Amino acid sequence: MTSADDGRPATAAPKGFRFFLFASPQLALATLGLPIVIYLPAYYAGPVGLGLVATGLIFMTARFWDVLIDPLIGWAVDRFPTRWGRRKVWMIAATGPMIVATLALCFPPEGVGGAWLSFWLFFIYIWWMLIHICHLAWASELSNDYDERTAIQSRIMLVYFAGLLLVLTGPIIAAAVLGDSGIEQKVRAMGLYTAVLLPVTVAACCLVSREPDVPIANRTLEKMGWREAAGIVIGNPALLRVLGTDMFAGLSNGIASGLFVYFTAEVLRLERLTLFGAPVDPGFLLLITFVGAMAGVPLWSRLAVRVGKHRAVAASAMLNCAAFLCVILLPGLGFAWVALFYLVTGIAFGAPPFLDRAILGDVIDLDQTKTGAQRSGLLFALLTTTNKIGYALPVGLLFPALALVGFNPNGGNTPEAIAWLTAMFVVLPLLCNLAIIGLMWRFPIDRAVQAELRAQLARA
Repeated sequence: MTSADDGRPATAAPKGFRFFLFASPQLALATLGLPIVIYLPAYYAGPVGLGLVATGLIFMTARFWDVLIDPLIGWAVDRFPTRWGRRKVWMIAATGPMIVATLALCFPPEGVGGAWLSFWLFFIYIWWMLIHICHLAWASELSNDYDERTAIQSRIMLVYFAGLLLVLTGPIIAAAVLGDSGIEQKVRAMGLYTAVLLPVTVAACCLVSREPDVPIANRTLEKMGWREAAGIVIGNPALLRVLGTDMFAGLSNGIASGLFVYFTAEVLRLERLTLFGAPVDPGFLLLITFVGAMAGVPLWSRLAVRVGKHRAVAASAMLNCAAFLCVILLPGLGFAWVALFYLVTGIAFGAPPFLDRAILGDVIDLDQTKTGAQRSGLLFALLTTTNKIGYALPVGLLFPALALVGFNPNGGNTPEAIAWLTAMFVVLPLLCNLAIIGLMWRFPIDRAVQAELRAQLARA
């Protein structure tokens, strides 16, 4: 394997089925992505009985707790490597606590209140974040090549989307077998899925893959304090653009996901839509979304090679804008049109998650030319933090806003309340995607600039 700072592509990436095993923790980590945003807030606000305002504020506060701890986690795993490596040991240590927290959230005792939800949300995000940061940082260190980074992140994203499909299919299958399609059944199925799959996949990842050698220059992190590290981050405009893009992408998807249960019930009236004579379960539309996302990953990957990663992200935002402009036409149309909307938004959704990570690998090169240290953990922690902010704000702000306009989460809403719901679902994601286009269209690091950065590191 070549050194990680000699300017040539590293050769640590496993191949074939070994790469799938390396990426497999994403199958379980997917549960704390969109599924928990879609189902868990609605579960605690409705059947558990916490209400919209309390649930929304708790979820938003838990996400902002991440804003405080995520960069600290990323900084720490870079600065304090263990004798067994910088990544896998932390992934293994975090697996047990995350399983406990998952089961506590998805199987709450009778009569729990906001304190239960708050504690376990705060607890689970610590351990989920530790696994997630270490895994993404490890993946980013497998190659120094501009296009190979895209290929690696795209394959990891495909595994993540496969995990979303599995965790969303499980509740639908459970409902069909048990005859119970309630949201409580779906939450419990998600919890069991994660508790079983997480230890298996983390073990497989750590057994089949080895970490790249730590660059000698990276040892300067042991002398770099938190304030110095933060100052260099704030002074990196390219990094701030990537973080902003990821935040707006998370905000757009968080709005659509957080309002999904209510939008499909109150606006689309899914009980009136049928497939082969049977009412359509809302989860089926989510499956269509992530099928589209999986199909879109290779398309965006090819486009990124042709026009650059940043332009491909901008193009995906343009597609999202077009899709959300058509939402107002969906009520009253048949299932095929509703399914087409979710398919298109799924295709668009598939680009930013993996392309932002691939772009961040190039930003890490820029950071390394300035610091002499490879701070993958810290920078990926910041990336996941901004995405979490995007997903947290919709639940924390839109749920209380819906309550303010008289929206009832249990149904029986007025036309005015439904109109407000529709406006939130359409306008806000549209504005977010326009912001993404503005941030990414003239991004300063393209293929030529990244090649020069690697050359500088090779000469250092």
